[in-house]
Amino acid sequence: MKRPLLACMGALCLIGVPMSAVAQPIGFGTSPQGTMTYSVGAAVSKALADAAQLQSRVQPSTGTTTMIPLVNSGEIDFGFASSLELYEAYNGVDTFDKRPNPKLRAVAVIFPLKVGLFVRANSDIKTVGDMKGKTVSYGYASQETIRKTIDAMLAAAGLSAKDMRTVMVPNVVRGVDELISGRVDVTTFAMGSAKVAEADASVGIRFVPIPDGPAALAALKKEFPTGYIAHVDPAPNLAGVKEPMTTMFYDYTIFAGADVPADKVKKVLQIMVDHKDAMAQTQPLFKGMEIGRLNSDIGVPYHDGALAYFKEKGVKTTN
Repeated sequence: MKRPLLACMGALCLIGVPMSAVAQPIGFGTSPQGTMTYSVGAAVSKALADAAQLQSRVQPSTGTTTMIPLVNSGEIDFGFASSLELYEAYNGVDTFDKRPNPKLRAVAVIFPLKVGLFVRANSDIKTVGDMKGKTVSYGYASQETIRKTIDAMLAAAGLSAKDMRTVMVPNVVRGVDELISGRVDVTTFAMGSAKVAEADASVGIRFVPIPDGPAALAALKKEFPTGYIAHVDPAPNLAGVKEPMTTMFYDYTIFAGADVPADKVKKVLQIMVDHKDAMAQTQPLFKGMEIGRLNSDIGVPYHDGALAYFKEKGVKTTN
């Protein structure tokens, strides 16, 4: 009699336990610790715990090319990646050539990343066109998206890496170090980053405007389909932005597997929007999240749970 009684008591106890305490924790796929992707996942995971006591865990992989297929297969619920990475993975092109991930679904565009080409402040390079024949950090074997941003920004001015002398680097941090040491004339990084501020404090740096206009945009998009050109103004946190200018932007996204329940996706998105300021304390880029841009067209269908949220909030959808 003891065993049935204990089993019954256990079942009765579970009835009184919140579902979040017994349900499988929500999995967020990211890149390794120390990366921006990891900090984004950690910020969202903390928001879920603080706002709704939802259990979740950050599941780092060696990189987005490893993590994205795990979301497609259902081994991880959600992931974070640039709009280009998500587009390529869903459509099976470029980095994911002939390896489409058809069960990926966009959840939201969470913030824009503004990137640019920069030089030393005393450089005679004033335009992207002036970079012809100069040295540029390139390669980015562990960060292919970064190489593609350089290709796109050069293309906007009618140039390519073949018009320059390339110095191979594994990542953006090394690229900035090469500029500081004087080995390259031009490098890239996201505006507002700590590494850019470090370079500015060390040698003084200046971002170079990216050409604007229909032809420049078309050339940029040929290299980076989800990129765009927009204005940025000088600000205390934007080292190297000396005057109003145009530069390259691309979006960062949260996505999910098609089989993740719609109510779970809707709940996660709702908490993210409602607790944007709290997440920005962990990852300042969340300050750039705008409800009107959550459902921007990035060439990937949106999850039913996200569409339900957009409909409830009166945000127009494209699919």
